[in-house]
Amino acid sequence: MAAPVKLTPPLARISSGAMPWEMLGTHGLRRQLLGYDPATGHATSLVDIPAGWRGGGIAHFHGAFEEVYIIAGSVTLDGRNYWHAGDYFYRPAHIVHGHDERSEEGAIALIRSDGPLPLNLIHDPVDPDEYPLPLMNDPRGHLKSLPVADVIGVPDAAFPDGWSIRPLSADPVSGARTLIADVPAGWIGATKPLGVAWEAFVLDGQIAGATTYSAGDYSAGGPRDVLLGAVASYGGCTVLFWLFGRD
Repeated sequence: MAAPVKLTPPLARISSGAMPWEMLGTHGLRRQLLGYDPATGHATSLVDIPAGWRGGGIAHFHGAFEEVYIIAGSVTLDGRNYWHAGDYFYRPAHIVHGHDERSEEGAIALIRSDGPLPLNLIHDPVDPDEYPLPLMNDPRGHLKSLPVADVIGVPDAAFPDGWSIRPLSADPVSGARTLIADVPAGWIGATKPLGVAWEAFVLDGQIAGATTYSAGDYSAGGPRDVLLGAVASYGGCTVLFWLFGRD
């Protein structure tokens, strides 16, 4: 997929702490729209799920994928299985879900999709769990829940020496992938272009180059843009990266 038209210029620092919240839907959710491509509807948002939240209570599916990282709190979409802080999931298009949406304590989540997410209602779901419809054909597959703390970091030749990369999901056809990079305290070096478009959200710590990115900051770049322009992380940091596939 080509780079979304999300930021001008690339590597701009979008601080979630300074952004206004806007209402999302009709059930009390709020979001900060970090990145958006008006041509495709591709969106990356920080979503606030209030304590005591209840969704519409009707199972449904979308025509676009959703991938989610829970930053804080917990939430369930079936009334039984909960995602907690530090959990990641990837749901392809045409997966029925949302049978019983609720959050007793509230949650903060990063949610990314490759298009608009209108609800296609399923009033009589055939399974109480999430399940695919015949049109589901995403080669990345349906990853229902992954505790990120359980993922072992490994070196990755695309990233600087010393960085530990925790792979979360990947598309074997396009090469698109989602990962967490753990940058050690005291790292000094240089990142390089990956040859694909990317997005990034700093989960913890700071990483610096021409711009210093701190926890809660988002940025994006194209195939020729150096990852965050980074040259140092004195205290260490953790960054969630979304890498687009090659055209």
